[in-house]
Amino acid sequence: MMQSLVDVSANGGIALGGKVVCDGFLANAPVRVQTHIHADHMSDFESSKGFQTILMSEPTKELLVVELDAELSYRSNVIAIPTGQSYEIEGCRIELVPSGHMLGSTQVGVTLHDGSRVAYSGDFNWPLNNVIRTDVLVVDSTYGSPDRARQYSQSEVNDRLIDLVLRRLRQGPVHIKAHRGTLERALELLDGATQAPIIATRKLCKEVDVYRRFGYQIRPVLDIDSEDARHFLTEGQYLRLYGIGEGDLFGLDEGTAINLSAFMASTTDPVLELSPKAFRVAMTCHADFEGTLRYIEATRAQLVITDNYRGGHAVDLANAVRSQLGIDAAPSQLQPGRYWGE
Repeated sequence: MMQSLVDVSANGGIALGGKVVCDGFLANAPVRVQTHIHADHMSDFESSKGFQTILMSEPTKELLVVELDAELSYRSNVIAIPTGQSYEIEGCRIELVPSGHMLGSTQVGVTLHDGSRVAYSGDFNWPLNNVIRTDVLVVDSTYGSPDRARQYSQSEVNDRLIDLVLRRLRQGPVHIKAHRGTLERALELLDGATQAPIIATRKLCKEVDVYRRFGYQIRPVLDIDSEDARHFLTEGQYLRLYGIGEGDLFGLDEGTAINLSAFMASTTDPVLELSPKAFRVAMTCHADFEGTLRYIEATRAQLVITDNYRGGHAVDLANAVRSQLGIDAAPSQLQPGRYWGE
């Protein structure tokens, strides 16, 4: 029987069946699937542009055009797959299913020529309406440790964020920093709660416009270099947005700093006061530990490989999958060489 390579390589590429790699570059894989645009999933994208067929969702392609350059729009080897459709290439059928992590993010299923199925979860939220079914699953391990089980829901986080922002706006501007996806999700929540002007860099404005085109209910964001934005910056009551890499919120001269991240957040209280003017709110689009286990169950996988390149909890998660779910599991080896289906 055919040997099917399924593992995570040393550069973070998720090998699915020998000819398909997700979120990384492997020289012997003619096809790359880009699950979403977060930096830890963009490894060696420039190499892939020159040597591979790159598949992704339509929103992901539009976000990458904003992030990288308009040249992507004209490349014949960069292909957007409409939601709900599969794509056949190199003897494989590739299916992209929304993962709920951010706009355009997907789970990836590959049906090999012998009918067996291998899949990669990508980064995912929980619960999900549509979970990919597979024989072998490579799963994200970001919150794969039992001590990352949250004792509050994201709806509670949402309510606490709205309350915090409204209270702090009475005292002056509010500066909000978050990863892509989390930031736009927060904006959609706040859009119905406050009419304070929203200000961001030109690049971030363009990114938010993509979200708006795909149905997010967010009012237009003002370019920080525009005349309107300069006017509101002197008024003292506005929301200022920051993407990752767009500056440090701490040490601001005025206003309140809010960092949206579940990283190093309390598992019992979603709001952490770092100082009288700085807060961390545990808003995330990642499933926690319990959600990760429920997702794995729903895939009906017979073998689970936990991603040991991202997140740092691959060993803990593999142990939990074996002990709590009774499913064969192991952390990835960070090198090509794990074979399934012999």
